[in-house]
Amino acid sequence: MADSKCPICGSNRFYVKDPDDEFECYEFECRGNEICFDPALPASAAPQIQPRTETFCNTCAWHGAFEHLIQEEDAP
Repeated sequence: MADSKCPICGSNRFYVKDPDDEFECYEFECRGNEICFDPALPASAAPQIQPRTETFCNTCAWHGAFEHLIQEEDAP
């Protein structure tokens, strides 16, 4: 699979907001289609990101459903 990246700026750094606390955010990086939170964040504290989870680019103003970031590799 190709890298998941922002459709506007190409960044692979994103964040999601905590649904219970709008001021709490969780940053992550997409490596391929794998979601990688900061290693210091306990796995039990990391939010579950579903295809419809609202996701925000850490570099530009793009935001939308996580499923819009998933890039399929072009067929030969």
